[in-house]
Amino acid sequence: MKSTQHLKIKIALMLVATMTIMSGVTVVASLPLISQTFHEIENIDFLSKLMLSVPSLVIAVFAPIVGLLSDKTGRLKPLYFGLVLFVIGGSSGFYLHDFYFILAGRAILGLGVAMLMTSATALIGDYFKEEERHRYLSIQGMAVGIGGIVFITSGGFLAEIHWSYPFAIYFIPILFVPILLISLYEPKHHLSVDSSVEVDSEKLWPVFVTAFFAMVLFYMLPTQLPYLVVTELGGTPSSVGILISVAMSINAMTAMNYAKIKRRYSYVKIFMVTFVVFGVGLTILSQAQNIAQLYFSVVFIGMGFGLVLTNINAWFLSTVSAKQRGKASGILASSFFLGQFSSPLIFEPLVQIIGIQGIFLVVGLLSFLISFLLYWFNTKR
Repeated sequence: MKSTQHLKIKIALMLVATMTIMSGVTVVASLPLISQTFHEIENIDFLSKLMLSVPSLVIAVFAPIVGLLSDKTGRLKPLYFGLVLFVIGGSSGFYLHDFYFILAGRAILGLGVAMLMTSATALIGDYFKEEERHRYLSIQGMAVGIGGIVFITSGGFLAEIHWSYPFAIYFIPILFVPILLISLYEPKHHLSVDSSVEVDSEKLWPVFVTAFFAMVLFYMLPTQLPYLVVTELGGTPSSVGILISVAMSINAMTAMNYAKIKRRYSYVKIFMVTFVVFGVGLTILSQAQNIAQLYFSVVFIGMGFGLVLTNINAWFLSTVSAKQRGKASGILASSFFLGQFSSPLIFEPLVQIIGIQGIFLVVGLLSFLISFLLYWFNTKR
């Protein structure tokens, strides 16, 4: 593969990767304002959080089906169709002003992300060998972090003008289409794959379970932090955007160094460090008395997030065979987003009992426990 073409492929795949982070964080800062706008709807505080979790549920349900489809029809058809659904569903909140219609648009967005993420993950495995894959995933992690910074900051400032304006950001991927068309090609070797091949669950179930529980924990930040900042600490939507942008900046810098880290440490040891720094961030968050103190916490949370996503993807691609790649990529996407969907459902009852900062403390301590258990099991081998 020529180096110029290789570079184009990497840029195209990174643009697709930024769309997956765009799907969630772009409207985070609008959530409290949506709650205020539709205050007459019963339980609107909880329902507004479904703006983030409904796409996750749709992805969790349809990603395995899309994975199977990508093995049968190729990677690019579902990818391009997913992009169309992404733009239509994602931007719906900009021109629709009925809460439930917007929620339906978020479901369409989720189907688009299922197609994009599953196809792109399989393409990474198709295009790159393991060492090069680690280097690419480092760069992709950085790109996702930078994309998160741009989208969440823009969303925060746009939300201060009107709660619906951040939804216009979902039109941006239209600009990606020419680059994708001239860069990506359909890999030939997967077309002969037997779609009846079963996924090797014995090897891959630890990856899927880890992806699910990591997202349950890490998705607390976009679902709970806006309410802590705006409702309890008197901040603004732009404050939320800036805070999460700081986390994304650290995310990008950490992910950028993943290939170097992976050369020295195993997947398990990286997870140990990940949950320690995440626990530190949440513990600081639970004790914060003002917005300024929150910046210390999101530095550690950003480090954890930068490691966990890249490490899970690298672990998955090093484990799955080419014959299983489409199906298994769909199951991985399902695991990630089922965790995202479950996060507010699991934690909302506890938030009602012990408050947002109380739940941050509980999950922070749980993260320390997970790290210790990983260390204990690793030493027992």
